[in-house]
Amino acid sequence: MSHDNHVFVREFLSEFYEHRFTSGLITESEYFLNQSVLVSDEFEWFSHELFARAPAPVEMRGCGTIRLIHLREMDGTEFPFLLALPSTRGAKQALTCFVGHRFLKSIQGPLRFNLAHVFNPYGIELRWSAQDLSATETFRDIISGIRNSKMCFFDTFATTNKPNVYIEVGIACAFRVPMILAEYEGGTSLEGQSEIPSDLQGLFRIRYTSYRELFRKLYFGLPNFIVKNRIRTTRRRR
Repeated sequence: MSHDNHVFVREFLSEFYEHRFTSGLITESEYFLNQSVLVSDEFEWFSHELFARAPAPVEMRGCGTIRLIHLREMDGTEFPFLLALPSTRGAKQALTCFVGHRFLKSIQGPLRFNLAHVFNPYGIELRWSAQDLSATETFRDIISGIRNSKMCFFDTFATTNKPNVYIEVGIACAFRVPMILAEYEGGTSLEGQSEIPSDLQGLFRIRYTSYRELFRKLYFGLPNFIVKNRIRTTRRRR
């Protein structure tokens, strides 16, 4: 196993545990225990097993159960990503998230694939936007979908000449639904940048230049977003 893989695992988990500590999800003692594991003699074995057994989960004292997966970049390549799996096996909880983005194959495929993986450990179920806001029934469905969701995720990539996502952002704002706004900063005329005010209530803005950057920021920031906006989950009916 390469040295770069060890560095990736250590850096990723170190940042992950730091975000969990600052979000109040783990105590100071738990945080220092997590950090100590990353410099222990067992860490090299742990990081090696993550890559060797991927995507099978690997458990280690102080780290819990971790799964190594590969998410998809905009250009079709893949990059490694770590997911901390829930420690309890009780009834799962459902937190519905409405998702709005530009309907291009190059966006729809990798974005939805990545979101499904990154949201799953937090018990978040995805509800997708329809493609055509001009249809009356579709527009009503979108309004209902946003209004009945506990949070929203919007991506402004490639929306310069197709601003449907901004309409959905406005609907979420009107209903005071907490939202995550992903803003691409690639700098081309197609991709553009949004002009949405940064002080909207319940808004968590993520600026990114790659999906590797976007989904790490999203994964690490979700706990604090959920706590800050007092989003409560409801148990699924059996």
